[in-house]
Amino acid sequence: MNENEIEIQATDNIPEVIVETAVEEQEQPKGRRSSLMAAVRSRAYNSDLTRAHVALMEREVLLPQKQLELFRLVNRHYRTLQAWHDQYTGWRIQRGSTVIRLVRHLSTATPGYLYERLKDPKDFACLTWVLWFAENRQLAGRGNDQQFLLSQLAEQIQEQSTQGIDSEKQFDFRKQADRYSIQRALQYLEDMGGIQLVDGQTREWVEQTPDADVLYEFTDVTHSLVTALNPETLATVSARLNDTTASLEPILLPGAAHITPDLVRAWRAILIGPALFRHDDPAAFAALKEHADEIANELLETFGWLLDIHRDYACIVRASGTATGPVTSLSMVGASDQIAMLLCGAIRRKVETGAWPAPDRYGCLHVTTGDLEELFYSVRERYGENWGTEARGKSSRSLLNDVYKKMRQVGLLRGPDQEGNVLVLPTAARYAVSYDDPGEEKPTGRKSTKRTTKSTQNTVALDWS
Repeated sequence: MNENEIEIQATDNIPEVIVETAVEEQEQPKGRRSSLMAAVRSRAYNSDLTRAHVALMEREVLLPQKQLELFRLVNRHYRTLQAWHDQYTGWRIQRGSTVIRLVRHLSTATPGYLYERLKDPKDFACLTWVLWFAENRQLAGRGNDQQFLLSQLAEQIQEQSTQGIDSEKQFDFRKQADRYSIQRALQYLEDMGGIQLVDGQTREWVEQTPDADVLYEFTDVTHSLVTALNPETLATVSARLNDTTASLEPILLPGAAHITPDLVRAWRAILIGPALFRHDDPAAFAALKEHADEIANELLETFGWLLDIHRDYACIVRASGTATGPVTSLSMVGASDQIAMLLCGAIRRKVETGAWPAPDRYGCLHVTTGDLEELFYSVRERYGENWGTEARGKSSRSLLNDVYKKMRQVGLLRGPDQEGNVLVLPTAARYAVSYDDPGEEKPTGRKSTKRTTKSTQNTVALDWS
């Protein structure tokens, strides 16, 4: 090969290099734009998926006429959502053209996340009887006739309830209190979209206005609730709740540990709430501790929530004001909430000073109603002037019963049982509150919008020690 040929080859190679470099310079900006667009699309997809997960978890039902955007979002991501629950909770997403809901199976008889308007055991009994009434109509071949009269429903419930031997559980809808119970149960179903008001005024029927009646109509939501009921689980839970000697015992349902894997029970407990207690399910709690990092990361990526684990319990921490579903927690407004937090602080001081026995091996305190009454009287004497007019006007016994109900609802205590024993759960140690200035601002019950307490809730998690 001579020099001319070498020069030609060298010269011939130059344009190729120049052209290749020019193409790279032109393609790099396009590549960066593509990457940015892909990143934006990925973030949008992940954000939508998170919203779908949270909506499915925090809302009892999703209806196209009430939550169209969320309904479409969950429907769009259905397969991904179901795959996630197949892996972690074992729950099934019930999906139809008129309703979407996450059918949750319990491993424990969990107290806590309640519908605020259902206040009395008879309210829940009424709700159960309404579902029975709906199922009975289906079994009787009246599936296409969804309309019913309130008077007809009340008559059926009253007749069925009198077949029991416990007179306290029988309904008599001539009594105003029982009429209010069925009204609250129907209002709950109406809010969920389970029934529709066709004609009449429920208030007039409740007030026993002569000849007043109400025409309702069942929807697909009610039938969805009925079909999801598991008779065996209902019988097990009913037996557990009716066993008054076991009211302070662990709430893990019999056989649940053999049917459901430990880690699945852990996921179910923290998602349903209010917490997973080592006292209730030591095996599930141990599984959660073993996989703590994995669960915490999954919880954050999937829902945007934080996992808070302590020696004796674990719970979810949501950003303040983000919960949209049936998540019940203490608030700064409301006398019962404030008293509950103050009582938790007083309990903590009793433990720290040794005035009360130390917690058991699961972090629970075993006390009596006498212990709590004495503590409540001291709290009322010290802080009572800061409470609203309604709370100040109540008797101590009535007000303390309201506080018990609130503390049971949010997972701070269980009981009292028939012997007056109370189990204070380790989550009560989370609260340490005080009034900014007891003499300056006073809450006015439900109308108050001033935050007059300081609380460590959701900011500093505490144990008894």
